[in-house]
Amino acid sequence: MKSRAERDELFMKYIPLIRSTASRFWKKYKKKIMSYEDLYQTICYLFLYAYELWDPERGKFGPHLKNVLEYKLKSMMKGEKAPRSKEYPFSFLKSRYVLKEEVG
Repeated sequence: MKSRAERDELFMKYIPLIRSTASRFWKKYKKKIMSYEDLYQTICYLFLYAYELWDPERGKFGPHLKNVLEYKLKSMMKGEKAPRSKEYPFSFLKSRYVLKEEVG
């Protein structure tokens, strides 16, 4: 069973990947993104989402995390909501880039 201590340890280990992913997306899409801090916070949220989904018996966490970050960030860049955020949806995109049905 996965523990909070294990999660925290993995988070510290993958901070360089989280930062580099945030920097890469910021450089490429900054005109669409509200702020670097919002993007970084979203990536940290996606880390937690990836950790919940991860099955240690199916492989290492690093490749799993990279796949989740790339897929979910690209989906969110298209205007999709963050996973598991139906009641409190959030986005790091500027409002004009969020899907129209979500705005109102």
